[in-house]
Amino acid sequence: MLTTIIYAHPYDKSFNHAILETVTQKLKKQGQTYQVLDLYADGFNPVYKAEELALFSKGKAVDPLVQHYQEVLNKSNRLILIFPIWWYDVPAIVKGFFDKVFLKTYSYHEEKSGLLTGHLTHIEEALILTTSTGPTWYLKIFGGNVIQKAVLNNTFKTVGIGNKSRKWFNVGRIARITDDKRRETLGKIADLV
Repeated sequence: MLTTIIYAHPYDKSFNHAILETVTQKLKKQGQTYQVLDLYADGFNPVYKAEELALFSKGKAVDPLVQHYQEVLNKSNRLILIFPIWWYDVPAIVKGFFDKVFLKTYSYHEEKSGLLTGHLTHIEEALILTTSTGPTWYLKIFGGNVIQKAVLNNTFKTVGIGNKSRKWFNVGRIARITDDKRRETLGKIADLV
């Protein structure tokens, strides 16, 4: 079983990086195989160019990282994403990952009815670990609950990811929590892995 971690934070002293270290340490301790796709370190460009959009309907890409990411996902049974929530949503680099990697014919096909059928059903579990400056309850009630509704319940469900389990854990009010609370939170995250 391969766990693929999609990590999206540019600063290695962030709490997101501490989450990444906690997750990888837990996977090592469990003897699990994993791979980290660090979108910033890879220099992934989330912006679609005209030449890429021209290939969209064919499910093709010009960015070699897209093909690499697809090859890794093909071997994955579990997906863990780690990123901050910015303006109630995923960072642009994560949205660009979904847009450019979850291509037609690769991650789904369209039925005659117009409904989409996902191809990534081998990725049985998905766990999204996020941080935010606002409280989690605010994101859920007033911020649109984007991670749960748009990412887990729509995007991932549509492409077939997480048929066994799709979960989201957010560390809210990140700038205001104490070091003790941070350690406690990392323990909770380790338990989720």
